[in-house]
Amino acid sequence: MKEELVYLGVDIAKSYLDGAIENEKRRFTNERIGHRELIKWVKQVKTPVQVICESSGGSERALVQALTRARVKISLVQANRVRQFARAAGILAKTDRIDAEVLCEFGKVMQPQTVTAATLEQEHLRELESQRRHFNTFAGDGTEWRCPSQRRLGGEVELQFD
Repeated sequence: MKEELVYLGVDIAKSYLDGAIENEKRRFTNERIGHRELIKWVKQVKTPVQVICESSGGSERALVQALTRARVKISLVQANRVRQFARAAGILAKTDRIDAEVLCEFGKVMQPQTVTAATLEQEHLRELESQRRHFNTFAGDGTEWRCPSQRRLGGEVELQFD
């Protein structure tokens, strides 16, 4: 028998979080205190909870880490998939509270995969690798930092002062 889950949709803004679980909606600050309050809310629910939120360019990272540390199941979903889901359901209005409700419904219907600590670590390593490649593009062999005349002459220009 499959374990029954309750889905909590969380819309993440820079300064606050909107949560929707079934008919209940709450707003939290998007900082440690708000994360703790959200986790406390999740822990009060009698059945297991899976949090559904969108990847939002980094605003979600601290929340995801807090939820992972608290051993709360969490799924990060692509914003465009959720938007398409909402359109298909005839939900055209877009507010943070409505988005939280849509995320909750998306979780119920789509049952997305959960994120694990290992997945988060892999994502972090990919970001570091991307930054390293970006840095190497600029640092490379050093020719990018030479003036144009040095590049044309192959970097063999010596400055002499008399």
